[in-house]
Amino acid sequence: MAIKLVAHSKNRHNGGVRAKRLYGSSTITEFYVFRPEDKDMPSRWATVETGGRTPGDRATAAKVKAEPIIRELLAKEGITI
Repeated sequence: MAIKLVAHSKNRHNGGVRAKRLYGSSTITEFYVFRPEDKDMPSRWATVETGGRTPGDRATAAKVKAEPIIRELLAKEGITI
């Protein structure tokens, strides 16, 4: 079951030709990804870097990439979802 996640852009930069081949766009964005209820707890946030053609594509890719990381962080704290 997927968990509800929020992705906030931290930084955006040009990734060059390699990123363009990998993602279809040369724009690379770093995101803070977290659950809405963990908004005030940065220790439960994941920072991921991803690319995509549009900002929405990049945010969705960041959420997918961060979900296992966040599940692991929550498991270490004994929180089950």
